[in-house]
Amino acid sequence: MEQFFGGILPLSAFAVFICGTSLRIAAWLRRPVPFQLTLFPEPRGKAGKLAAVAGEFLFCGTLFRENRLLWLWVWLFHVSLAMILAGHLLGISFLRGQFTLIGATPETSSLLSTYLGAAMGMFMIISLTALLCRRFFTPDVRKLTEPLAWVDLLLLLTVALSGLAMYLPGYHTDLPSVRAYMAGLLTLRPGPLPTSPLFKIHFSLVNLLLLYYPFSQLLHGAGFFVNRAMQLEAAPIFPTPPGKPTRSRFAEPKEQNNMAESPGQSGDRGESQP
Repeated sequence: MEQFFGGILPLSAFAVFICGTSLRIAAWLRRPVPFQLTLFPEPRGKAGKLAAVAGEFLFCGTLFRENRLLWLWVWLFHVSLAMILAGHLLGISFLRGQFTLIGATPETSSLLSTYLGAAMGMFMIISLTALLCRRFFTPDVRKLTEPLAWVDLLLLLTVALSGLAMYLPGYHTDLPSVRAYMAGLLTLRPGPLPTSPLFKIHFSLVNLLLLYYPFSQLLHGAGFFVNRAMQLEAAPIFPTPPGKPTRSRFAEPKEQNNMAESPGQSGDRGESQP
């Protein structure tokens, strides 16, 4: 059992997460888009497009204009998630000494890391609870909510709650053993799991989330970039210059499929038109 939860499960979860996410993104990129989806006004140049994507990604401007209360909870969740991921990476790597890199003492760095981690965990739980309540108590939203949307929120909430539980008074996280264990996973030679029951629960839930992520609506984070790429494509020009494609480059596979059809099929369709 220890070998399964400490070695087989996390390595399998990471492999499924990477491969599943990559395959879904590749499938999106291969899927033809029959119509131009460019939004106006179209940003000019690569710098303008990059600024538009970065602004939407960081600040969720479209959602802010449509529903500011919903924007608050969504933005708070994503910011706290980003801070928690960065905190896990730096806090475990430097044993909560990451703030010494900017001049803090080891004691101050440890306190800052602990309090910031707890605060971000609380913000995540508050935002997820608000989003869950919105889906439950708003009749129109509840009718449109798919069953898997509940699973998404509840799984994220259990991961956040189990992580925040490790900040309870009297609980001490053995970071050196956690760092040694994570280093073993990265080298594909996992050692023994840290003995803390709370860590085992939290770590198992995180692995479950990684297994679930590629097949869930949580993948919208990656889909955002594919969607924005289509929306920021150059608008069609009329008349179309020679050699310039008349449709979105996302539709090229569809065009190739149409060209591969037999002449008889194309002719039949043409004759049926008035």
